[in-house]
Amino acid sequence: MVAFDAVEVHVILDGAIRRLNRFWLRDNCPSNGDRTSLFRPFNVASMADDLTIDRATVVDGELEVAFGDGCTDRFGVGLLASSCPTDTAPDWQPWRAGQTPTRVEFRSDLADGPQHHRLLDAVRRNGFALVTGIPDDPSATETIASWLGPIRATDFGRIFDIVTESDPFTPSQSESALDPHTDDPYRYHPPGISILHCMLPCDGDGGASSVTDGFAIARSIAADDPEAFDLLTTIDVPYVHRRAQSVDQGAAVDLRAAAPVISLDRGGHVCGVRFHERSMAPLQLDAELVDAFYRALMLFSRRALSSEFSYERRLVAGEALVYDNQRVLHGRSEITGTSGRRHLRLCTIDRDQVHSKLRRLCVEFDPQRADQPLAAGSAS
Repeated sequence: MVAFDAVEVHVILDGAIRRLNRFWLRDNCPSNGDRTSLFRPFNVASMADDLTIDRATVVDGELEVAFGDGCTDRFGVGLLASSCPTDTAPDWQPWRAGQTPTRVEFRSDLADGPQHHRLLDAVRRNGFALVTGIPDDPSATETIASWLGPIRATDFGRIFDIVTESDPFTPSQSESALDPHTDDPYRYHPPGISILHCMLPCDGDGGASSVTDGFAIARSIAADDPEAFDLLTTIDVPYVHRRAQSVDQGAAVDLRAAAPVISLDRGGHVCGVRFHERSMAPLQLDAELVDAFYRALMLFSRRALSSEFSYERRLVAGEALVYDNQRVLHGRSEITGTSGRRHLRLCTIDRDQVHSKLRRLCVEFDPQRADQPLAAGSAS
């Protein structure tokens, strides 16, 4: 069935009547050029305010529309379906303690093959994956990064060598335990997908790395305490990081940003987490909100510190965790009894670059998920 007037075309798509507006149709005419290639000469300013639809009919299974400005074009079903608002949740799976990470063996020819897709899909699905069998070569960090996208440089440089120091300038260089956190919440756009590559583990006890599913924590709070969930998704938490003088591998900085602990997309679906108690600035809240918000914050922190949502592994040389810094929190147990210098390498890739590679790999290895929404993360 096709019906039309000067303003709209009515068609049946997926068993429902869809209303297609004149301006939307004219803007999306296939003859206007390909938006995705960026070579599109058409612009909406050229449309007449009184644009009309003069004819609409089905020809060879496509909708043919004639407009009052003389343009006639055909629209396939797929293009017409894109006119409808969608409320599809990002494609991810929550997990709890006992989760077994996807393991991918390091291979120099892994790029663009099925194991490449398997690695990125595991990061999408579970927030992290484990790469094993990495050669004893610092350049291997760059190789793993190339599977994800261009390395993002920060004040720590492109790759941060985390080496245990007696006088550390950042907690990651110390032997102290690190509570679960997301990195760099004081940036407008925190690190996306991170690589933690073990070159040399500590020779003492402890030093196990952990990842904690922040999305699963968010979902559990939404179910158990909707009021706390609402506060954690609507109130900005301020974060700050200042370094007055540059240090080895670290420039002088004064970084500040604010965002909710839990980010939601337009459909209300969890899409990002930002949580780092050590870098929280003093909260500035209305008096009637302080008590309730701290209770919500305490609830999130307690669940992050519990073992209920966590996976722990003492990385050995030649292993790397690849994790989504805006989904999973990461931490480390205390290092004790060591006589050597633990050495890991850390770098990060913007999540949009990683998602781009994943979508392209899905076209070949998992076509049904090529257009699935992906969690956009936490942005301030």
